[in-house]
Amino acid sequence: MKHAITLLAALLLAPLAALQAADPAAASKPNIVFIFADDWGWGDLSCHGHSWLKTPNLDRLASEGIDFQQFNVLNPVCSPSRTAVMTGSYPARFSVHQHFAAPAPA
Repeated sequence: MKHAITLLAALLLAPLAALQAADPAAASKPNIVFIFADDWGWGDLSCHGHSWLKTPNLDRLASEGIDFQQFNVLNPVCSPSRTAVMTGSYPARFSVHQHFAAPAPA
């Protein structure tokens, strides 16, 4: 299922890349890098005060860009939260209520 989500994201972003390449004015617009990491808390970055976990590349991105300090997620579980980010809708609209991982065989 992870590959299906990656493929869906690529299919959704490909037309945007083509439009941006065709529009010379788009070169002056800012680039946006959206990092969506599972199982990380706000305090898990060294720039947010973690005492032993070192994240120099993410720290540099945070210092050179925008580091959001307040935010909400629509679901604390990865699959519904990804669905919300990718569609802009509540995950329940697509019947996504839990993660897509299958249980390990016994």
